Amino acid sequence: MDECEQTFDDRILLPGEDEVVVPVYTQPLHEFRLKEFCDARGVINYLPLKRTFKFHNVSSKGKSYSYRKVVLRPLFASYVFVRIPKKEQSLLFSSKSVIRILSVGDQQSFLASVRTVRAVELAGFQGELEFNVDIKEGERFLIESGIWQGVCGWLVKKEKKYLWTVEIEFLNELIRATIDPSQYKMSPAT
Repeated sequence: MDECEQTFDDRILLPGEDEVVVPVYTQPLHEFRLKEFCDARGVINYLPLKRTFKFHNVSSKGKSYSYRKVVLRPLFASYVFVRIPKKEQSLLFSSKSVIRILSVGDQQSFLASVRTVRAVELAGFQGELEFNVDIKEGERFLIESGIWQGVCGWLVKKEKKYLWTVEIEFLNELIRATIDPSQYKMSPAT
């Protein structure tokens, strides 16, 4: 099982009658602590992750070198998604990691956004999509196929022929990623 799959529980998308799925805003660098707190108490949660590099500088026998290691970091700094009954939300504050629990107006729309976040997370781990439309810098686009189907973004910069920097907005934050446009089917969004 991939480490990305270990963090996702499909049950988060199926809240019960008195339950809601809410984004929880944490203290800086407390996302994994809150996840462990929730896991220990049987509270269903989802911490979207991304792969990134951690650089290590080493000196040995008078020689210095560095190497990089792939590590998992939160996709959204200070956010964990939690499925919990409304009357038990105060339990999360006892973790001492929570700053606030955000309210969600339309639960179904929010769950659709969580599904999109999951698709973005998986795409970051797999990177297997297709498209071939020329989008100009600064233009908004819609991904029409594959794992990111239905996701809108903006083309920030074309770095090389096969590398684009794109931004996708979610929870008032932007996900910035470098993608290979040959892997996606995209069209300009209106």
